Order: sequence, then C-alpha cells, then structure tokens
Amino acid sequence: MNNDPQQPTDNATVSPAIDAVSNFRLPTFWSQSPTYWFNHAEAMFAAQRITSNASKVHYVVGALDQTIIRIVGDLLGTSASYEAIRTRLIEAFATPNSAKYRDLVRPGGLGDRRPSQLLRDMRSDVPPGIGEEALKEFWLQRLPSSVRVALVSLDASLDTLASRADLIMDASNPLDVDAVSRNQSADLAETVAALAKQMQTLTQLVSSSLGPQRQRQRSPARTSQPPPSRNCYYHETYGTDARKCRPPCNFRPQNNNDSTPAEN
Repeated sequence: MNNDPQQPTDNATVSPAIDAVSNFRLPTFWSQSPTYWFNHAEAMFAAQRITSNASKVHYVVGALDQTIIRIVGDLLGTSASYEAIRTRLIEAFATPNSAKYRDLVRPGGLGDRRPSQLLRDMRSDVPPGIGEEALKEFWLQRLPSSVRVALVSLDASLDTLASRADLIMDASNPLDVDAVSRNQSADLAETVAALAKQMQTLTQLVSSSLGPQRQRQRSPARTSQPPPSRNCYYHETYGTDARKCRPPCNFRPQNNNDSTPAEN
C-alpha cells in the first residue's frame, strides 16, 4: 500500500497534461499566409512541448485539406520530414515578387486597418530591393490626406510615424465626421430653400413693376383709333335734328314720339 501523500497530487498534475496533448489540434492551414501559419504552429508545439519530427508531421498533415495534401504527397511516408513539408508549402503558397510589387504600388486606402497595421501588412510582403524610405512613401500614399499632411514633415522612424498616425486617426472620430457631414447637408438644403424663396419673391416684384408700364404702353394703341360709327351720314352729322336716315343706321332718338325723321 502506498502511503505517499504526494502521489494523488502527481496523478492530478499528469492527467490534465495528457488530456491537453490528446486534444491538441493545429488550426486549418492558412494558404494565404503559410509562413505565419507555421510560425503559429511552432509556437503551439513549444507550448505543448512537442519536439519529435514524427509528431510535428502528424499534426501538420492533420491540418491540411485534400488539395494541399496533394502538394506534399510525395514527401509523406515513414521518413517524412517536418522541415521538408514546411519548405514545400511555404514555397507553394508564397506570393510572387511580381505580385508583391503590384500590390505595393497599387493605389488604395486603409480599409478597416489602423495605419500601424497597414505598415505591418506592407512590410511583411515587401519585395526584395525595397528599403524603408521607399516603403515609407508607398505607406504614406495609402493614408488619408489629412493624416499624410500631418506626418510628411516629421523626422522620425517609420514605426514612430505609424504610432503617430494611429493617434491622429483615433482623434478623428468617424461619428463626429458623420455629424459634421449631416449638418453641412442640412445647412446646404436650408440655403437652397432660402435662395429659391428669394428668387420667387424677386420674380413677383419684377412682374408687378413691369405690369403698369406694359399697360401704359398698350393703352395709347387702344385709344388712338376711335371705334367705327354705326350711324348713317345724316344722324352722324345732324343728330336728332336729322330729317333723313339712310340705312344701315343704328341711331335711336331719345324721344320715341319724334322717331319719324323730317327731310333736311
């Protein structure tokens, strides 16, 4: 019979370690970032104290899908090498230098990244021959113009500029920008409405001021020519004293008793 009081404690310590190793899994292979994936895998290997080549091969193969396993199929077997599989996959999914150059010079913006994260992404894929000064110029072109103007005159390392750019972006709250934009839109709408109302008032004033003038200009034309007479020569000349009437004549005497004209 074992009376050592330490024995239960040792069993309790070993059991979780065994469970952790048995449940250990690597994440699915990141074909877009193979180097980062292997760096992550090796960090997990170190945390689980996995050092043997066969164990590493086992866990790596378990994280590959059918398409990717075909790339390293000739390397698998009893003599499979973790380092050989690692090299093959990194080379197979590495971004060509020509594509890196195109991505570096391609116009673009921050997207949903902070300036420091953009710099890290660009630096991880920088092609050979691109130094810090050239990388700085390409990085600055991706930043908003307000941030770029604030940084261009600063004499500091690229990492320091990235930290400063983060602070500038944090100070520029997008909610404030949206509010300013909405206020400006409302002010513009009010200004347009006010201008439209002023134009309507001005049009009415011009119309009212020109109305009497046009009437004065047209009135002589109406009165310069008297309406044609509808009376005959005698009634037009002698009026009620006329003794004759020659139709057509619309003359009507005021006194109906004297309607019989006399000869003149």
